[in-house]
Amino acid sequence: MTIPVRVEGCRISDFSHHVVEDIAREALVPLVRITSVKRTIQDQARIFFDKHVVGGKEARYKNPEVAKIVAQARKLCAGGQPERTVKSYLINSIEHAHGGAVSISRHLGTSPFCEIFDVAHYSGPQSGHGRTNYMSETQAHAFLAACRRRMIYPIMRLGHSKELGFKVPGEFPDENCFHLEVSQPIFDRLEQPASVMSA
Repeated sequence: MTIPVRVEGCRISDFSHHVVEDIAREALVPLVRITSVKRTIQDQARIFFDKHVVGGKEARYKNPEVAKIVAQARKLCAGGQPERTVKSYLINSIEHAHGGAVSISRHLGTSPFCEIFDVAHYSGPQSGHGRTNYMSETQAHAFLAACRRRMIYPIMRLGHSKELGFKVPGEFPDENCFHLEVSQPIFDRLEQPASVMSA
């Protein structure tokens, strides 16, 4: 059965858009929300400030430096430092993190051959009141299965919610979304304008 699919939210490349549509159609998910794409260090600092410093949410990142960075930013806030000072501290800390900024978040990476973005699974707490599902349990499992069939091309790396379980090498836990790293066709990056003549 073929269903119409709508992809909304943050903008992604035409190739990635086609990949997501194809996965969603196979998984019978009529609406897909792209929630996060490539971001700047300033964007990451703002996210840390809003979500972890002011919002108080626990910072669960693979890089252990993040918890220390957030704790220090909270101290600065509690000590009366203005928001711009705390954000400057966060920017500097992310820039100089061991392993580089990309060790903090893959969304800070820059490569013309790989696009990194998230697809919403749910928001709010993992369970109980306050959780909002963007996919049913059946749809989320079907979406994951369709992603797995596309590893390692065009999907190079795949993150997803722990509740869906792990069984394929290259998968990793992400909070409440599907984290996709999609190879981009090389010919899209090497095309020359029509007016350019080659010898």
